Amino acid sequence: MLLFMLFMAALGSAASLISPVPADPTESLPEAPVASDPGPTPAERTGFACGATYEETYAYLRAAAAACRHIHVAACGYTTEGRPIPVAFVWKSGGPGGAWEDGAEKPVVLITGAIHSGESCGTDALLLLLRDIARGLEPDITAHLRLVLVPIFNADGHVRRSPYNRYTQVGPECGFGRRRNALNLDLNRDFAKLETPECQAVVLLASQFRPHIYMDLHTDDGIGHQYDLLYQASVNPTFPGDRARFVEQRLAPHLARAMEQAQFRCRPIVSPRDRQDPSRGFVGYGLQTRLSTGYFETRQAISILTEAYPYITYERRVRATDAFVRATLACAVTNRSELRDVVEQARAEAERWALEPGRHPIGLGCKADTAGVVTGEWLGKKFTLRTSPITGQQYALYSAEDTTYTVPFRERLKPRVSVPMPRGYLLGPEWGHVARKLKDHCIGVTQLSAPFETEVEAYHIESATFAAQPYQGHHPIEELQGHWTTERRTFAPGSWWVPLDQPGGLTAMHLLEPESSDALLVWNAFDTIFETGIVLEQWALEERLTHMLAVPEFRARYEAALADSALARNPRQRLLQMLQWTPHAQEDYLLYPAFRSSRVPPAQRGQ
Repeated sequence: MLLFMLFMAALGSAASLISPVPADPTESLPEAPVASDPGPTPAERTGFACGATYEETYAYLRAAAAACRHIHVAACGYTTEGRPIPVAFVWKSGGPGGAWEDGAEKPVVLITGAIHSGESCGTDALLLLLRDIARGLEPDITAHLRLVLVPIFNADGHVRRSPYNRYTQVGPECGFGRRRNALNLDLNRDFAKLETPECQAVVLLASQFRPHIYMDLHTDDGIGHQYDLLYQASVNPTFPGDRARFVEQRLAPHLARAMEQAQFRCRPIVSPRDRQDPSRGFVGYGLQTRLSTGYFETRQAISILTEAYPYITYERRVRATDAFVRATLACAVTNRSELRDVVEQARAEAERWALEPGRHPIGLGCKADTAGVVTGEWLGKKFTLRTSPITGQQYALYSAEDTTYTVPFRERLKPRVSVPMPRGYLLGPEWGHVARKLKDHCIGVTQLSAPFETEVEAYHIESATFAAQPYQGHHPIEELQGHWTTERRTFAPGSWWVPLDQPGGLTAMHLLEPESSDALLVWNAFDTIFETGIVLEQWALEERLTHMLAVPEFRARYEAALADSALARNPRQRLLQMLQWTPHAQEDYLLYPAFRSSRVPPAQRGQ
């Protein structure tokens, strides 16, 4: 109850935009009964020829809230263009005035739709769910769970409807939104750098409700197959706790049975090893912090991605997604105590691990483990290989004819890289913009109020390759090489301390460890460390370093460095690296400024 009130207060005027929702969440709408019919959803009214527009979605959310006191509607933030992002809260309410029950023991499920607004089946599936909740047809959900539903994540993309926004998709006939937001950014690549107001709003929402399950609803872009829906519910194998067992023994079998009973074909998502030849087998879908499900995995929610098949009818995509969502919720209801406990215990154990620095390796993202092979069936489509007259390259053209392949599957995941979990990180006072970014992630940081001398681990960058073409408005680092040293350093008052014994501790590791594929370093937050402050005349530098090559120790170091292919390819970087071996070295050049620490600073001031 307190979290809900704080959240509504933080929204300020956002909730008032969604008339007639009362400002006080403890006050139910006078006319809202326990259950009544809000009418058919916008998609149902058109026979699924059209998906719900942004305006129709908001109107239907209001209708559902007016029909049922267990549904409450607000805005969780604003888009780049200032549109409110709709959110529906669902849990049982009752008593005088329809007061909200506390629900503290109920698991929380956060579901987002239309993060890619061309993939709108999630929006219409969530409206079907709300319709039946309002009608009183899902009493177990309202009694035993707390739902936080964001049916249109990318509202600015949603209003840019066109039948041409997706190249390969059946329906809806009236068109659909576009993949990216108003700034042409893919919101499902923004969760690490967290630059868009849409992702910032959902991260804030999630930090306040701390979901036990997170679901992100999509439509696939992939190869031809016979499945109505593919899904991912992967768990990082290096994280503490027993969530993987819950997924394997509770969730996956329940989903398989429920989807079969609903007459939808469904299986865990995989990627072909060779897109031109599915008979070579499939590998597991990895985890990246930039993606919504990879991000919420670092928050240790059971994170689920769904991908409905784009070449079935729009109605079937919506109904398959709806059936999958309800199957997941039914599993959560049946196993609600175990679900709550397994997630909460995993989170508590992660915080305890931080109190034992250096003892627990943490995998930063996951990729397919190609060593573990299991032979199985893939319900695919027949295809022919064609050679393009435009590019000269081959591509697979899938037919409508079904076929079954018996192929090797490598679905198990392994860490991309593993690093020891420190007690926390120290950054100098000059890195306030990084501290603010961590706060956007709802990660607690404090500042030192006195000098702090301690032994730290420091990462020294040897080479870095930046993307030549812009991606997500950045030129991220694609290749990084470096080494760790143990050093004694003194941190001035105002330096930043990022402890890992907190709810966002694992997320902080993925953002601050330099070898993480989605570190803030990768997303250019520390780019000034790659620049030298010394004015260098080419002739003077060449002359000085050439003379120094006469020194045997210097030459040996130079020749050893040439074994680094990045330095061998880049003459300028070679000169700058050699300069660092001279008395003119710039101390902080290529020194990554987030230092691992096993000690807590004794004197700190507020977060």
